[in-house]
Amino acid sequence: MKTSIAAVAAVLALALVFTGCATVQVGTTFNGQQITEGNATPVAHVNGKVWGIYLLNIPIISGDPETGAPAMFTDTVNVDTVAAMVTAKSKEMGGTKTTSLVSGRTSVWLAPFLIFFYESVEASGNATR
Repeated sequence: MKTSIAAVAAVLALALVFTGCATVQVGTTFNGQQITEGNATPVAHVNGKVWGIYLLNIPIISGDPETGAPAMFTDTVNVDTVAAMVTAKSKEMGGTKTTSLVSGRTSVWLAPFLIFFYESVEASGNATR
């Protein structure tokens, strides 16, 4: 039993090390629909997400917002980080405004290890000119 739990923990640890913990995705197909108010020209819909694993309140691994790679012992799972990712991508794509910026947070205890939890923050907005 101990061997199988250790093997599962090792596989999960390896998966975390080789998986990006911060992502930005872009949608540009609007099917002729206006996604903005007024005369603004839509550029893209931008969605960003950062997640991490915590030991109680201490960050163990989380996403590096600049590279998307894992960052050890750094707390990047927050609204400020994700909003900065979304607005930076909006600006990079030629947007002069990011409208309808919304965010959400998720926390889940990882069973059977009740001292570890998964936390993520996601935000999205519309890049416009």
